[in-house]
Amino acid sequence: MRIILLMCQAALLAGLAAGADTGEFFESKVRPVLATNCYSCHTDSQMGGLRLDSADAVRKGGKSGPPIVPGKPEDSLLIQAIRQTHPRLKMPPGGKLKDEEVAAIAEWVKAGAVWPAGAVTQGKPATPDYVITADQRAFWAFQKVRKPPIPTVKDSARVRNPIDNFVFAKLEARGLSPARPAEKRILIRRATLDLIGLPPTPDEVDAFLQDPAPNAFAKVVDRLLASPHYGERWGRYWLDVARYSDDKLNSTQEEPHPNAFRYRDWVIGAFNKDMPYDVFVKAQIAGDMLDSSDPLQYLPGLGYYALSPEMQDERVDATTRGFLGLTVACAQCHNHKFDPIPQKDYYSLQGVFSSSEMNNVPLAPKDVVEKWDAEKKAIDKLETKLKDFVAAQTDQLGGILAGQTARFLLASRQLAPADDLDAETLDRWNKYLTTPKKDHPYLKPWFELAAKGGTREEFETAAREFQVKVEDVNEEKHLVDEKNKIKLGLDPSRNEMSQADLFSLSIEKYNFWRDMFAEARSDAGGARKTSAGVFYYGGTKIDRFLSGEWKRQLDSLRKALADLKNALPPQYPFLQTIKDSKNPRDVRLAIRGDANNRGDAVPRHMPSILCEGAPKPFTNGSGRLDLAAGIADPANPLTARVMVNRIWQHHFGRGIVETPSNFGNMGVRPTNQELLDYLASRFVENGWSIKQVHREIMLSAVYALSSEDIPANSAVDPDDRLLWRANWQRMDAETLRDSLLFVSGNLDPQAGGPPAVLDDKNKRRAVYGFVSRRKLDSMMALFDFPNPNSTSEQRVVTNVPLQRLYMMNSNFVEEQAAGLARRLNGSDGERVQQAYRRVYGRDPSTEELQLGLAFVKKSNWNEYARVLLNSNEFEWVN
Repeated sequence: MRIILLMCQAALLAGLAAGADTGEFFESKVRPVLATNCYSCHTDSQMGGLRLDSADAVRKGGKSGPPIVPGKPEDSLLIQAIRQTHPRLKMPPGGKLKDEEVAAIAEWVKAGAVWPAGAVTQGKPATPDYVITADQRAFWAFQKVRKPPIPTVKDSARVRNPIDNFVFAKLEARGLSPARPAEKRILIRRATLDLIGLPPTPDEVDAFLQDPAPNAFAKVVDRLLASPHYGERWGRYWLDVARYSDDKLNSTQEEPHPNAFRYRDWVIGAFNKDMPYDVFVKAQIAGDMLDSSDPLQYLPGLGYYALSPEMQDERVDATTRGFLGLTVACAQCHNHKFDPIPQKDYYSLQGVFSSSEMNNVPLAPKDVVEKWDAEKKAIDKLETKLKDFVAAQTDQLGGILAGQTARFLLASRQLAPADDLDAETLDRWNKYLTTPKKDHPYLKPWFELAAKGGTREEFETAAREFQVKVEDVNEEKHLVDEKNKIKLGLDPSRNEMSQADLFSLSIEKYNFWRDMFAEARSDAGGARKTSAGVFYYGGTKIDRFLSGEWKRQLDSLRKALADLKNALPPQYPFLQTIKDSKNPRDVRLAIRGDANNRGDAVPRHMPSILCEGAPKPFTNGSGRLDLAAGIADPANPLTARVMVNRIWQHHFGRGIVETPSNFGNMGVRPTNQELLDYLASRFVENGWSIKQVHREIMLSAVYALSSEDIPANSAVDPDDRLLWRANWQRMDAETLRDSLLFVSGNLDPQAGGPPAVLDDKNKRRAVYGFVSRRKLDSMMALFDFPNPNSTSEQRVVTNVPLQRLYMMNSNFVEEQAAGLARRLNGSDGERVQQAYRRVYGRDPSTEELQLGLAFVKKSNWNEYARVLLNSNEFEWVN
């Protein structure tokens, strides 16, 4: 089982890189990092002979060779430099990049380091006179939705609703005929798994097969749409778009959001209630500004932003890709290379989110909230006092021990007595000196002496000189910290240190100071953990050095803190939302994406291509309400199209536009634009009802086609883009797990509430499992669950041996097989028949019955059940 889990983790890493193989990823995630951190040295100035502003320059490389080995981040100098694992190259000079920035560059390299054609950095920055041409406005996605006339078809007897006219007309134009209708048992299984993510029960199948009414299938669809399981299934698809997770983006440890599940439950409830989609959109952008006396009606929707990875550029990307199918984040460094999106549009939207801030909305009485907040404030104050006390003692101890550096060095070679030296610190020195390779040069003379066998006097001189260096660097670090405190204090608007222009040690000196005095830390991604400094005794390690009043003070603080924490009740429930800042402001454009090279302030407004004439500045606070109204406007050419395309995609496995979050020039053109516009116009006509879209799609003849192969059709349209038949689709990760629990009788139907890890003991639906930004559940990742660190437009479907190994060997599947076996009763023949009806929704054939009876005679019912659950017929939807 351990081998399988390790392979699952490998599959997860491969999945994370899957989204990095497009120019879109480069423009939105990679180029901004390069522009902000690298271009000042590696464009015209060509430090180290290296430019990083074009594909040709990167291929050519610099004095150290090419910086990138496509597909191999571990072998790439650029990755080694930004991870600061290279013995010589540590970039950028001002300090390490953020974890997510390092991860993005590594993903890009792993996926092949795609550099979009024509994408260069040098040239004129975005200019104020950017003009969208008539040809750009004529692009299909920017034309207003107009309900097209319904085409006529020759085979009108097959038509059930206008969707069929649009599809069959395309087929007839190519001389093709649709496949025959699917059998009723196949149709009910398809519909049930589509709408609620669970297979139908034998009784449900029997009732449908025995219902001769013309509207028998319509009754099935209505029943499924009314099921509370519908929201669990379709709400999860939206959570992909919303990049939902239950924790913060932290590379070193789990840091859960205590109330994230309230957004997840709100989304599920919104789908179950068939909340109009335009209201659904507005609630997630500006729910705090919509009229309502119920705090649970709209406010939880703001989790779309409150639970984000907390990067403003990411919020622009999630907004425009999620609601509009536009890649506006690609205009962060320059005007969009492919779509009519000026750089100013990006900063206009970033201004909206920069003018918003996090806000927790209590769901408890005022007195309860005030009492808990006061107690928590007292705990925080005492924690700070304890932390400062320990830090001060640790720092002072480090200075005392540093003053004995020469003696420790000499004692490590038995050139000085060690009786009165701290034994643990001496042991640390002995271990530290076992490896000559360091990230600083200051021990080089000592190791050279050791190599040649220096004299006692030479070692004593080297030890004294090294001690002076230790004390000087420690003093310099204190001065740098003090200067930064003063600088930040003089400029309180700079509340994010990552955005402040701070003082720092050189990289070599910092690495030296870290080895001597720093606490243990993990690097970006948690791949490598540094040891604690030789002189560092933080936490409880400081205890043995303290006595008298100092030790009594430490014990007193710890006891008082423990007492307060024990007395603190669980926190009251609250909603994680955002609100407008007190002083909303426009953001200044960053020339070439460089935050340190700012241009003029850009008024907040809608993307220019969606406006007639010049965009009108937002005037209502941050602009979120104006933005929400503009996106949800029925006249907006994208919003309705994007959503009906997402719905169509999940029913048929492929959208009418096959790039669901990119309706721009780099996206795939619609296979049937008239059908897309028909669905979009009907969507708005029906009050933005998502359930009505489902109903119209599923009651079409196209949805009910069989998956039979017609050689003549395959020759003309082998990928079935014209929809002449149904296509098999593999269950997604959640449906597979939930269906295993369902047929075994182990599924816990409890809905909503806090998440739990999806271990073998958790029998609830997967949508209620804990979703981590740091490390996905191994089973979910293996079956292509999306990376929650960015908006996901569709599931990447893989078919790899690891998946089969999991189904054959995992304890979870074994337990569900045993549960299924326990549900079977009667004679052996009856048990085989019951197994088929529960797992496949049908009776076994005579041959299958005989094979089953022969199998259980040689084996057992648990193994037989496992064989059935491992079949393609169970794991795939026909």
